[in-house]
Amino acid sequence: MAKKIQEKMISIRLHGRGGQGVKKAAQILARAAYLAGYFTQDFALYGAERRGAPVTSFVRLDKKPIGTRGYVWNPDFIIVLDDTLELSCHLKGRKKTTKELINTARDLKLDVEYCKVDATGVAVQVIGRNIPNIALLGAFVKIFKEIDMDHLAKAVEIELGKKHPEAVKKNLQAAEICYDKVVC
Repeated sequence: MAKKIQEKMISIRLHGRGGQGVKKAAQILARAAYLAGYFTQDFALYGAERRGAPVTSFVRLDKKPIGTRGYVWNPDFIIVLDDTLELSCHLKGRKKTTKELINTARDLKLDVEYCKVDATGVAVQVIGRNIPNIALLGAFVKIFKEIDMDHLAKAVEIELGKKHPEAVKKNLQAAEICYDKVVC
């Protein structure tokens, strides 16, 4: 039985720091959605292009071609790869129905409900590096439910390439752990 695809455009905003794979996370997420039957867009907004500088990426998904252009101001989902960012700024523009996923091991004092997982801890343990992007996408797949782990696995394989099979394997292992550990 085929999955029912959402009836409206879905917008996602990702926040993190240079070097954490924010742009690559958006590309992988869009690719996974494409494999799940969506039309997609992904693009990034850069400030100072250097490691550690704030980076924002955007993804749009729809079952029909997407004509909308420009930044995502009122997302359906917000994914935060780094809990040291000024979270109140990154949660601006949220709707009552917006769902947040934050990479953190801490209990954050926010005025909104959010989902969390320590993707950094998992990435360091499994991959050996603080690049939590794909690990965090595993948690997102569990929350979003329109993309499954098979779509994510294929997207990671395509985007990371067959030149890095060990990186693909470790990143997918980290994604599966975060899928199981995410708390909402």
